[in-house]
Amino acid sequence: MNDWEIKQLRYFKVIYELSSISNAAAHLGLTQSALTKSLKKLEERLSLVLFHRHTRQLSPTDAATALYEHVLNVLASAQDFSLKVAQITQGNLGQVNIACGPLIQQLLGEILVEKSIDKLPHIKLQISSGNFKALSYGLLNHEYDFLLYDAGDLQALNEPERFEVTPLLQLPVVFVVSPKHVNFKDTSTVLDYKWALPSLPIRFKSMMGDKNYRQFLSAGIPHYQMESMEQCLNLARKGLVMTASLQHMVQKDLDDGTLVMMDVPMKATTNFALYRLRSRKLSEQALSMMALVRAIFDQDFNTNSKVKN
Repeated sequence: MNDWEIKQLRYFKVIYELSSISNAAAHLGLTQSALTKSLKKLEERLSLVLFHRHTRQLSPTDAATALYEHVLNVLASAQDFSLKVAQITQGNLGQVNIACGPLIQQLLGEILVEKSIDKLPHIKLQISSGNFKALSYGLLNHEYDFLLYDAGDLQALNEPERFEVTPLLQLPVVFVVSPKHVNFKDTSTVLDYKWALPSLPIRFKSMMGDKNYRQFLSAGIPHYQMESMEQCLNLARKGLVMTASLQHMVQKDLDDGTLVMMDVPMKATTNFALYRLRSRKLSEQALSMMALVRAIFDQDFNTNSKVKN
């Protein structure tokens, strides 16, 4: 099977899972017309109709459903073959790809690189950040070896049983604003500010209750979304927005008065966890990096906050 055929099967897989040409094209970095042409060529080559076309979505035909599991096996075998060739030709252990939610990247990012340089210098490391939906989809597609995110977001997955979730740490989250903000006064509430956040966590609704959650949505929160937690904090320090953070990451700002905490109608905590696919056998370097992550949580963060397994 040549590279173009493998590519067509990969395109089919993404279209099948997202049920949308536009969403699949965005994920693959292609134009809709290019992806539509590729699908048409695959259907012509197989002499099969793979999807029923609707206004906004596609639905798989019986033929597509029958082929899907076989396509997964073919793509997994092709990936294993490519990884093995890379290891042989490059003469190294390769790269570990992990994904993090914004708060956990704020907490872990720098220290993980520092520890990797010391403990695992032969391993290349790539850390990606984003929202849970996108990162969990990447994990399912073997784009990442494992994922670090809030354990409560597991409820948003269609097939949660495919994931093994290991609790790591619970920490308080605080909501902060600068006293230099033009709206800041003793009587102001959190709804008086523009918010900058990477995203609203999926657990937000259950933590706040329906009434308060509806108030936040009607206020347009968050008004500005950015992947970097540090960028959100920098905007808050400038007196432009309100944001959230792990408390000990902004303790210096709170102590010197650069930022102040605001009351929010909920007790917000993180519930950091490690996600991995049950069906995927990880490489030795990925397992080593996973062990290092767990050691950092066990040894470097407040033991009083750890989740007992």
